[in-house]
Amino acid sequence: MNERYNLGIDLKKAAVLAAVFLIAAMVFLPWKTALAVTEPEISLAIDGQYVDFQNGQGEPFIDANGRTLVPLRDALEAFGAMVTWDNDTRTAVVEKDRIMVQVPVDKSYILVDGMTATIDTTAVILEDHTYLPIRSVFEAFGAGVVWDADNRAILVSTDGSVSDNFGSNSPAEPNRGGERPGHSDNDELRAMWISYLEYMEMPKDKTGFQNAVDDMFDRCVNLGMNAVIVHVRSHCDAMYPSDYYPWSIFASGTQGVDPGYDPLDYMVSAAHKRGLEFHAWLNPYRVTGYGTYWNQTSADNPVRVWLSDNDPSNDRWALLHKGEYYLNPSIPRVRQMVVDGIKEIAENYNVDGIHFDDYFYPSLNDNDPSRCFDKPEYEASGSRLSIADWRRNNVNLLVGDVYHAVKEINSNIEFGISPAGNVDNLRRNDAYFADIDTWLSKSGYLDYIMPQLYWGFDRRDSSGNIAPYAFENNLNTWIRLASKGDVKLYIGLNMANAGCNISDNNAVSEWITHDDIIARQVSTARTTGKVGGFAFFRYAIFDKNEAQKEVNNLVQVCK
Repeated sequence: MNERYNLGIDLKKAAVLAAVFLIAAMVFLPWKTALAVTEPEISLAIDGQYVDFQNGQGEPFIDANGRTLVPLRDALEAFGAMVTWDNDTRTAVVEKDRIMVQVPVDKSYILVDGMTATIDTTAVILEDHTYLPIRSVFEAFGAGVVWDADNRAILVSTDGSVSDNFGSNSPAEPNRGGERPGHSDNDELRAMWISYLEYMEMPKDKTGFQNAVDDMFDRCVNLGMNAVIVHVRSHCDAMYPSDYYPWSIFASGTQGVDPGYDPLDYMVSAAHKRGLEFHAWLNPYRVTGYGTYWNQTSADNPVRVWLSDNDPSNDRWALLHKGEYYLNPSIPRVRQMVVDGIKEIAENYNVDGIHFDDYFYPSLNDNDPSRCFDKPEYEASGSRLSIADWRRNNVNLLVGDVYHAVKEINSNIEFGISPAGNVDNLRRNDAYFADIDTWLSKSGYLDYIMPQLYWGFDRRDSSGNIAPYAFENNLNTWIRLASKGDVKLYIGLNMANAGCNISDNNAVSEWITHDDIIARQVSTARTTGKVGGFAFFRYAIFDKNEAQKEVNNLVQVCK
């Protein structure tokens, strides 16, 4: 199944060229007016060559949004594009130079190679003629489009700059569809984490789940978000039909049971319709615990299969540690399964990002046989690395493989990790094994890092001094780390602290005495000019009574 373009389009069916398909160009005009049939006719020139319109193909007009709509099937053919039409979804598909642009009727977005771009007018069907926002289409192929008001002409240049016979040279900035729906490289990311904990409170039937998703995403937009980071695999499972993992317990209520629809497909579509980016959030190694327990895993869960197939060679592909199961990060076949599971998401869904949080290795004790985890694999490996560096390398192998696999499928998909925020803890030799120093200084690992800076401004250590991981100290630490390479720095903030008596070695917690901490954290990070965005943990917390003052203050700086 391939849902990459997210409109239910059967591209084979869409290959049938509509015999009477008409297309309209849209260009930006300096005024707004209604249909203007009494004005002189509007012309179109591509690379200086005028396009002749066929009789009966419809009349150019200016719509209520101040956009010029012109029937332009002939124009696209002159432009060298192929146009097909999917009648079931009422979507035009334009292809040229291995770029595909899909334009659904009456929708305020188009898809450019599967990436959503918002538009300020919509495709329409009038008197059996289809009119499309073709300026967006032309620019997706790198063309320049301008409006010549004196001559009432649309000027198109295929090389991105417009030169015409009217004596004007007007540059047109090309747009190849790389802009995502929620933010561009010049605009900050504002993302809401939506975890499996939210799923626990949501209906399991199709209608109930989809209504809950709609409500959530509408609320995210109202809060000033432009992206959602949504769990699609939290416990060696999937919120979509997978070749590698069983259906999630959070999809149907029972792991391994098909809910009868595709939750991920719906969530991606619902996010993009609202101009929200969708980042697919995965925990690569966790199997049980924190909401899913061994007696709830399905017979087709890969760990149950390995432990019951009478094949001793795979018995240590998953390890039981302190009562919970984890995939073994040192096993190449396990890492490949994780990568393959991510590839099927990137190949089949129009996601804007792949996202890991801080769950890699659990806390270990190599002096305790019951807690030494993959130490036997280390001893058998003959590695000259220390066991801690060997484990970091195991994680690095996965991270690098995921990055390259995603980029091979779609270079526009971002891959990022949100590690715990205390750098000293991350560098410990008995937990995490998240090699932030390598990820941030070398290419081929990450597009962004999103440390969880979950402490306030006044967090103190046991001596009463401002702690190294208090917000501003910690922010500066991460800015210095990120400056070693080209990885973008985003910041994760924790609404769950708001209004709560969080232990911070103050006489009264600052989360009690202040209700604008997160808003000030956003403003402080912005002033550095080094932070590209934020994510907020987590959706359900934003509705808690004790958080409302903090939420209201945050909204003021997010909108």
